[in-house]
Amino acid sequence: MEEESRLNIVLKQLIENNEYLAENYRKWARVAASGGLNEVSRQIEEAQQFIVIATQKLKGALNLIKS
Repeated sequence: MEEESRLNIVLKQLIENNEYLAENYRKWARVAASGGLNEVSRQIEEAQQFIVIATQKLKGALNLIKS
């Protein structure tokens, strides 16, 4: 049970970190786009989508622990 409690905390931290990172990626994608670096912006946005997917998976894992 102690492991589940620790895992619960770690998953929440990972989710929070990923949400911060995703926002940071969006910010830099906008910066790149505003500088005319459209392909760079697209690549950053694509990388950000992987973070979003990873966050969804982590949330799913967290929900499984809570069930």
